[in-house]
Amino acid sequence: MKTIRKIIPVSLYDIPGVERWLEEQANLGLFPIRLGSWAVFRPGGVPGTRFRLDAFGNRMGEGTEPTPEKLELYRAAGWEYIGSIGRAYFLFYTTDPQAPELYTDYGSQGLSLDRLARQIRRAKWSQLLFPVVLLALLLAALFWPTGRYDVQPDRWARLPLILLHLFQPMLLLFVALLCYRAPINLRDYRTLLRIHDALKAGLPPPPSPGPSREIVRENIAALLLAPVLLLALVGGWALDRTVPTEDFSQPYVSLAGVEQEPVVTYEELFGESSSFDNERNQAKRQFSLLAPVWYEVKQRRYSLEGGAQPNAFSPDPEGGKYRYSPSLDMTAFHLSVPALARPVAKAQMDLYRLVNLRWAYEEMEYPGTDFVILARSEEGIWQMAAVSKGGRVAVFRYAGQEDLAQHLDMLIQMVQ
Repeated sequence: MKTIRKIIPVSLYDIPGVERWLEEQANLGLFPIRLGSWAVFRPGGVPGTRFRLDAFGNRMGEGTEPTPEKLELYRAAGWEYIGSIGRAYFLFYTTDPQAPELYTDYGSQGLSLDRLARQIRRAKWSQLLFPVVLLALLLAALFWPTGRYDVQPDRWARLPLILLHLFQPMLLLFVALLCYRAPINLRDYRTLLRIHDALKAGLPPPPSPGPSREIVRENIAALLLAPVLLLALVGGWALDRTVPTEDFSQPYVSLAGVEQEPVVTYEELFGESSSFDNERNQAKRQFSLLAPVWYEVKQRRYSLEGGAQPNAFSPDPEGGKYRYSPSLDMTAFHLSVPALARPVAKAQMDLYRLVNLRWAYEEMEYPGTDFVILARSEEGIWQMAAVSKGGRVAVFRYAGQEDLAQHLDMLIQMVQ
């Protein structure tokens, strides 16, 4: 059967406007099959057909489909059911000019809109509160207590990383969509609430503003945005996956290259997998408009030989012997604003910082870099380093017996 699609030029909250527009289409010989952002028609519309939207969900046992009792009652009065519109209305029609209206007075029709009006009022307040909630979450991220075990708290240290996260495309797209939809939604909410209030007062609904090119453009934009959002979600899912380091294509400093003692992965050593080891030998990408290249690599390796004495890098005995097991975490950034390099490097070091340890920081000049920052915990077990050149930054956290200061040539290759 041939179908015809048309963009709906009136708001679905404008009940008289939708009914009148459908009646105009029936006068053109079109009969509606489905309504949403656009309407689907088939030929066969009868001039003079009346259409009525009936809000659903007010009667006992009624959900997204009318009850058999309602269908029987309306059919006896000359009205036939077409289908539901969203989660708001049932659509009925009649070709009988003598058929009575679905509601005998304005007040009872207003009562039928009570549930929808309550939903609209909740949605209206939720939309108005959203910016407040978003601001509260941002402030909480800045002012949330660091905890009693943090021996070097710095409330503002991670602000540059928060800035990078705020410029993630999905978040920006979501905020832009909310800003775009907010005035449209509020306009539609006011339309429905004015109709509801008038009907509850026993008055006819306010006159419909009629078809609008602006609403046509809004509905076209909604249709175009749907695939864009889908692609963005798929792209975000593909980007936000954790992969094994052996399957990761971006450059990173190998822990085996830092160690003088031969070290291998858990699988290479024992020939079996370990869920814990998989967590420590993985890479994950992120993306921000301020950091188009942004990824983290975690590595853990094990000595080929077991030792007799425990130390900080061999905490778990194997058959009475301890095994040296260093680790290296690295985060790399290619920043679109080079001036952010130092703040981002310090923020990532603060994120890597073990909060129950006290750290000593040293900044030094090194050929081929803009800056090098080294950090060492008081116990001497953990070390950090940050190197930068232009808009490239690499930050490292290491636990092992090597001295990162002796491997700066290797580390700065990440920013060359």
